[in-house]
Amino acid sequence: MPTLLRQGKQRTHEFLYWEFHEGGTQQAVRMGDWKAVRPKLGGPLELYDLAKDLGEAKNIAEGHPDVIARIETLLKTARTESPQWPLKEAKKKAKAAAP
Repeated sequence: MPTLLRQGKQRTHEFLYWEFHEGGTQQAVRMGDWKAVRPKLGGPLELYDLAKDLGEAKNIAEGHPDVIARIETLLKTARTESPQWPLKEAKKKAKAAAP
């Protein structure tokens, strides 16, 4: 039986990173009660305090520049570049499509 099931303990991670590639690239980070979402590659982050706003109804990024800065740093190091899911190519396409 795995240790987690026997002992009920799991290592806590500093953050969780994920991305979506349906209809454009979206990124997200969960760090404690904070959840940041970048709905469009190259766009600004939205920030939610899930302890107070589980439905992610109010973007509070403007009031928490320190949290946004920390998450931006994590986004620069969180992922491993992949030929199947390249962010660099998506960034080039986003810039070319911008007016």
